[in-house]
Amino acid sequence: MLDCRIIVFLSISALFSITGEVIAAEKKPNIVYILADDLGWKDVGFHGGLAKTPNLDKLAMKGARLEKFYTLPYSTPTRSAFLTGRYPMRFGLQLMSILPWNSYGIPKSERLLSEALNTVGYHTAAFGEWRLGHAKRELRPTQRGFDQFYGSLNKGRSHYKNPTIENQDWWTDEEQTKVRGYDTELIAGKVKNFILEKSDQTPFFMYIAFPAPASPFEAPKKYLNLYKNIESNDLRTYYAMISALDQAIGEIVETLNTQGLLKNTLIIFHSDNGGAVRNKYKTGDGDVPVTVADNGPFFNGKGSLYEGGIRVSALAYWENIIKPQMTTEPIHITDMYPTLAKLAGVSLDPSEQVKPLDGVDVWPTIMKGDPTPRKEILINADEFRGGLIIGNWKLIVYATLPGRMELFNIQDDPTEENNRSNTEPVILKKLLKRFNDYAWEMAPSQYLKDLAAPHDSYAPIFWRNNPTRP
Repeated sequence: MLDCRIIVFLSISALFSITGEVIAAEKKPNIVYILADDLGWKDVGFHGGLAKTPNLDKLAMKGARLEKFYTLPYSTPTRSAFLTGRYPMRFGLQLMSILPWNSYGIPKSERLLSEALNTVGYHTAAFGEWRLGHAKRELRPTQRGFDQFYGSLNKGRSHYKNPTIENQDWWTDEEQTKVRGYDTELIAGKVKNFILEKSDQTPFFMYIAFPAPASPFEAPKKYLNLYKNIESNDLRTYYAMISALDQAIGEIVETLNTQGLLKNTLIIFHSDNGGAVRNKYKTGDGDVPVTVADNGPFFNGKGSLYEGGIRVSALAYWENIIKPQMTTEPIHITDMYPTLAKLAGVSLDPSEQVKPLDGVDVWPTIMKGDPTPRKEILINADEFRGGLIIGNWKLIVYATLPGRMELFNIQDDPTEENNRSNTEPVILKKLLKRFNDYAWEMAPSQYLKDLAAPHDSYAPIFWRNNPTRP
């Protein structure tokens, strides 16, 4: 017979174990992940921009400014890289963005972050622009690990929603919804309601993809009035859209605070790519008539592989957890998957992963500015071009005629003015070999495969009834 003292000890140990699990569950952070659309690097107050962004500035001042945060050049590749933790070229989403007449999306063979968080007890919700597949039900958010969805499956024609528009692309879960209002405000209102409803059902993961400040340039008068001194209507409206975005984020943060959730909530904010600039060739993906976004010292913008297209304004905030700091350690969008998953308690054992991740856990870098474990970043690889960063060196390869290679030391030359491909042959050869290793692993672009398909046979009804398109 067991000694009674042993029985008591075992009982206490079991209770402690159970209690420990409960405490651990209670301490899992809520995660609020916020994307802006086509925001210029300099168009925020904490980078010296002219747009009024007091709420973002406050988060940046009290949290971590991530000054070498890299995304992909377009919306869909960036969003897919975030939710899979993998380079989009591995599953065919590396080229361009999904547009209303496209039929493809993130393959079901990829496990999304939302699906991973479901396994450890998170309630997951997506708000705003999805842009990761809409033509088939299986591609939509509530079929990919999100318990709730509110917003547009693709990119709306106007930021103002009107219930008189037939089959408008606006959804609540899997039902089309008639709404009236400005999309940034509609999304913020729904997010605030979610927080109020779920304040006692934590932990939660909210993925909020605002459509602002991407074109078309439209904003409520109260925000336009903030910039009466600006003559250019496009620039005035663009700044007003940024202020509307900032106001929405401020309201979300305040709602978290009033519900007692802010102290256990991690907030990440960044743009999906660089600010939009005029393109020589129209792509149909948010082209702008004039350039209003300011990418600061960085060359070019959205759609390019230069710093202006892929290096974005970014911050992380978690009260009393993240050290107020500015880090220039490189972080890639794919790193967000393993970083957030590990914080949430998801196992990252390679044997348990559906597919190997390209991202690495950068939590110590975000939390206190430690050196990143990341040694290289694949900028992208598609059938026409690609690029790679190793250390301070950046390679860009153009396969389309006239084919060329460019090599920059982005530490000494962040504006990418000095192409050193002819003066640094050893470094060029090293980066090119590594880039070609990636290129051999590239899956064919689903965008190109989709071009040959008969669009109208699968175009969603909300697009077929509004057939104007390039």
